[in-house]
Amino acid sequence: MPARYLIRMDDIAPHMAWETFRRLEQAFDKFGIKPLLGVIPDNHDVDLKKFPECTGDFWAEMRSLQERGWEMAQHGFRHVYVTCNCGLMGVNNLSEFAGLPYDEQRDKLARGQALLSEHGLRSETFMAPSHSFDVVTLRALKDLGFTTVTDGFAPFPYVAEGLVFLPQWLASPRFLPIGVQTFCLHINNMTERAIETVERFVAEHHREFLTFPEARALATPHSLNRIAGSVLGTAIRSVRSWRFRQRMKAAA
Repeated sequence: MPARYLIRMDDIAPHMAWETFRRLEQAFDKFGIKPLLGVIPDNHDVDLKKFPECTGDFWAEMRSLQERGWEMAQHGFRHVYVTCNCGLMGVNNLSEFAGLPYDEQRDKLARGQALLSEHGLRSETFMAPSHSFDVVTLRALKDLGFTTVTDGFAPFPYVAEGLVFLPQWLASPRFLPIGVQTFCLHINNMTERAIETVERFVAEHHREFLTFPEARALATPHSLNRIAGSVLGTAIRSVRSWRFRQRMKAAA
């Protein structure tokens, strides 16, 4: 099948880059794109709290977007890192969950789940801060009724540990020849050039976007997809490691 695309937006909380959010909201609405919003249930991240606070009712705004077809994901619990465990993805040595015992992970997830529910938000998808989660996290998610994880290295959505994984390994929209890929937007860090890239890509490729329910329906347990994902993950981690070493040499 030709390539299909999804967009997720991380670090959605009362304090964030609202001007960027509004601008992207306009672009998505214009072309009928329904992104996934990674909402932090109880934000305690001091760095995120440096951004402007929502001038209205943040939770009412999230409910309004949900009613318009935007999907909500639970983005951790408090977005505070407590371990240096990179988890299954092996991307960042920071985690709110990976490395913690089951009871502690389940408690955090359940408390976050309850807070979103109290605010009228429905979420069956988990978005781990810093892409860091482990097999214990996955077991707790399944036990709490989650169906989907927005992460993973593979060309197409796949099923593992009783959950659907929607692959995400690109931060900026770009053309792909095949596959179903999620672009991860950190709106608090986006430059003017990055915003324009998203606007242009959406305008040119909006017919190739899926909704998240459509993407879930494509999930497969096929081993070839998983093998390709394993190779892809190894390559991506190697490139990131090389870039890190180059930065360290330059700073020395």
